[in-house]
Amino acid sequence: MTAMYEIQTFPGGLAFRFSADLTLLDRAVAETVGFLKAQHAGGTLFDVKLLLREALLNAVLHGSRGDPLRAVTLEVRAAEGRLTLTVADQGTGFDWRSGLSNLAPPEATSGRGLTILTLYADDVRFNASGNEVTLTKAVAGLRGPAAPPGDGENDTRSTPMHDIRIEDGQTIVSPAGDIVASAADELRARFKEILQSGDGPVVIDLSRVELIDSVGIGLLIAVHNSLGKKGGRLVLRHVNADLAALLRTMRLDKHFQVETA
Repeated sequence: MTAMYEIQTFPGGLAFRFSADLTLLDRAVAETVGFLKAQHAGGTLFDVKLLLREALLNAVLHGSRGDPLRAVTLEVRAAEGRLTLTVADQGTGFDWRSGLSNLAPPEATSGRGLTILTLYADDVRFNASGNEVTLTKAVAGLRGPAAPPGDGENDTRSTPMHDIRIEDGQTIVSPAGDIVASAADELRARFKEILQSGDGPVVIDLSRVELIDSVGIGLLIAVHNSLGKKGGRLVLRHVNADLAALLRTMRLDKHFQVETA
């Protein structure tokens, strides 16, 4: 079956409908970023990309359980200085009230999506069943007439390879791009090989990484936990300011060393 991906434009926004697939999630994020930049949105849009990814991850992985026969929808509305994102899936929903009152602790390897939504959105509203969420966010400079989406950014179709090397007894891993759900399986396999081959310190050089989503954070925590059992340690190096703020806000810098760029 061919994956479905549909996008429509309307004055001040975009409407997406696509199969519950992580690659298509990446595409929708890139299209949305291109659209927002065409609407004069300023800054790195780190907050927006993180919010968008977390809402879509919940719809693809949890609501739709990764079933490509199920559709995920995204509506993007841009107004003067304000962005509204509405994400829905065809799942039965979840008890979001309980989830919001029992957020994941720092040592957990999963369950951070809701924490990120509450930290980075100005307003978070679920429907009664929990299979639709609407997020609002103030975005500096956002204005102007609707324009067709651009090619976006962080398109991983021509991404370079991850670099792994040994220096001074340390294994240094330089991921090729953002540590997000669509890249997690490959990175998880590489870290498994590293952890099986030795117990020295592991340094992750984030020079080419702009964003880490909740799945990526879970992967880092799992690597940290595995290293700790062997007496090793995890260091994150060349961390950009936005990422460092995210990690510190979630108290993850108490678990592994965070060195800013």
